[in-house]
Amino acid sequence: MTAYVLNARFLTRPPTGVDRVASELTAAMNELLAETEHGGTQMALPREAAGDWGNWPAALRRLPQRRAVWGRGHLWEQCVLPVGLGSSWLVNLCNTGPVIRRKQVVMIHDAQVYTQPGTYSLAFRLFYRWLLPVLGRRSRVVLTVSEYSRRGLEKHGVVPPGKAHVIHNGVDHFGQVEADATVLARHGLAQQGYFLAIGSLAPHKNLKMLVNAARGRKDKTIPLIIAGGKNLSVFKDEGLQDGDGIRFLGRVSDEELKALYQGASALLFPSITEGFGLPPLEAMSCGCPVVATTGGAVPEVCGDAVLYADPFRQSEWTGAMEKVAASPDLRQDLSQKGLARAQLFTWRRAAEQLLRLLAD
Repeated sequence: MTAYVLNARFLTRPPTGVDRVASELTAAMNELLAETEHGGTQMALPREAAGDWGNWPAALRRLPQRRAVWGRGHLWEQCVLPVGLGSSWLVNLCNTGPVIRRKQVVMIHDAQVYTQPGTYSLAFRLFYRWLLPVLGRRSRVVLTVSEYSRRGLEKHGVVPPGKAHVIHNGVDHFGQVEADATVLARHGLAQQGYFLAIGSLAPHKNLKMLVNAARGRKDKTIPLIIAGGKNLSVFKDEGLQDGDGIRFLGRVSDEELKALYQGASALLFPSITEGFGLPPLEAMSCGCPVVATTGGAVPEVCGDAVLYADPFRQSEWTGAMEKVAASPDLRQDLSQKGLARAQLFTWRRAAEQLLRLLAD
């Protein structure tokens, strides 16, 4: 039997998109292993790992644990985690891992520390620009989430050409979320009566351009609703606030987000670059039409199931909003295509690909 040890450092922090990938992929992998009896997975945890994992899949919470008695953060990951693993595969799914370990798989999600340096602090950039290429060279298996990311990692010397394997993310976990049917009424929103965007001031998310595009519409009766963001005051400090057909909701739960997807005229996703781009897939899985960027991996992920606009052409986004608002037939067509496209992306399929790679 093959043993797998999961680097579960991500359990020490509130879940991010990368952490969600790690949790869902690990859960699917362990379910496959249980079916075939070809091995099992343990979680290796630093001492400060959180005890409340209610937001994580049940299959992940049931895994056996290897909890460290000392060390935290990068110190634990580099010095404690690789000790005593023997012949087990170490599985690192959140960009980082111990540099001294060779029998390991590392998933590096994108090259944005190189392509979007302004998004990160100087210390973060320096550390990751040292760490990622070392892991890319030394780790036995390197994964990434799209062909776009693979090309970027190769271009910047993070992995040797041809070494990284692409495993697309799944989206079927979102089907298990129960939509909060009260969220529309609480915010005074009508079904099919608003555009939705996910809020973040990271420069590559391109939110300011989208806000300006929405303000440029002649008819603003369908508002742009921006959900997410840690603190509404951050948006106000950047001159982004309610008014002129724009509303900011702040942070929302998964349950609220699902209901917002289901009720929107369309999700607007204007990022300049994305290593994968999960929100469009989440929206499509809910039957929500999508207007998406031509940047990054988004066309690779979304195929012909969305309406595209250039992230550098504000007028295209204004026009796309007007086009979607005026055409129920277009919205219906995008909804049907999106539902079909989203069904192609499952965590079980991703886990099958991963286990095949580790078996070779």
